[in-house]
Amino acid sequence: MRLNSVPWDQALDIILRSLKLGMVQEGNIIRVATLSELDAERAAAIEKANAQVRLKPLETRLIPLSYAGVGDMAGKVGTVLSSRGSVTPDERTNTLIVMDVVENIAIAEQLVNKLDSQTPQVTIEARIVEARTNWLRELGIQWGFDFTATPGTGNPTGLWFPNSLGVAGGSGAAGGQQITSGFLLPSAQATPNYVVDLPAAAGTGAGGAVGFSFGSVDGNLNTNLRLSAAEDVGEVRIISAPKISTLDNTTASIEQGVQIPISQVSAQGVNTRYVNATLGLSVTPHVTNEGSVMLEVQVQKNEADFVNTGARGDPTILTKSANSQMLVQDGDTAVIGGIFTRNQSVNRKKVPWIAEVPIIGWFFKNKREADTRTEVLIFLTPKIINRSTSIGG
Repeated sequence: MRLNSVPWDQALDIILRSLKLGMVQEGNIIRVATLSELDAERAAAIEKANAQVRLKPLETRLIPLSYAGVGDMAGKVGTVLSSRGSVTPDERTNTLIVMDVVENIAIAEQLVNKLDSQTPQVTIEARIVEARTNWLRELGIQWGFDFTATPGTGNPTGLWFPNSLGVAGGSGAAGGQQITSGFLLPSAQATPNYVVDLPAAAGTGAGGAVGFSFGSVDGNLNTNLRLSAAEDVGEVRIISAPKISTLDNTTASIEQGVQIPISQVSAQGVNTRYVNATLGLSVTPHVTNEGSVMLEVQVQKNEADFVNTGARGDPTILTKSANSQMLVQDGDTAVIGGIFTRNQSVNRKKVPWIAEVPIIGWFFKNKREADTRTEVLIFLTPKIINRSTSIGG
């Protein structure tokens, strides 16, 4: 065999394998023998070690557990014991009874000290922020007139026909009621005889109006004008903050609210069922070794809307919910969802054709503008309560 530039240990290994020999290094000495002799030596050493273990006396030790259950821990401890060893769980005292040689019992205690630690406990706080703004503006107008030409009023037409003449607006007042506020002249008719009757929602607690009344000395010609305007601006902010604590990998839920009775009519009669209008939080946290919290969360908020009701007066239910899985650092706040809605509307009530004429058209129409905005944001903040004693750091 000719070898060039080959390290001696590689050369020795090649030569020994070619000759079916083996070697054992003991310190700085390398002993070469046949493979059968080396295998026999290893088998004898293993038998000697087993004999020493069998000859060693057995000891019994009680290992109490603080956080883990003995049923789960007994199987893990049994893997480090010898064939002569045994482990017996005592569920009443949550203690393991371990019997084996001293060396294996020490290994079992080290294993228990590592695994029997506090389970991370997490507090989850959710904040549901609702912001609502509404804006409403309405402009309206009412005007009318009446004119009378009769012998009784001293201004006949002078014709055989028509000898008497009367002209007046014919729309009347809204809802069949007489509206006389804002008309100043005593000679004005009790009913304004509106030609255009498109007022804004002006009255007690809403908007304002100004009225004008023009009339002749003899009271034969009267003109009435009433301008009304209303604007409504509102802002609402609602904050809901459910908060709950739970152990790692354990689902927890919290709920608060009311049950609303809803009547249902069927062939059997009127039945009443209850619908939940509640604020609820359900979460399952998982704490990672780095100190982050993996969350499987469900947030739901249902509330009754008594403004929009059904035919029987039952309120509708406004629902807002979010389901998500996310990873959040301990103590950080994350936004898990948001909903933004905006409703804009422009309504016009008008007299056809004439209302389209520039400038003059404003005397023949009513305009209503509305803008409603709603925004819902859901924030989530997890915090590990016992971080130092559970995962460290």
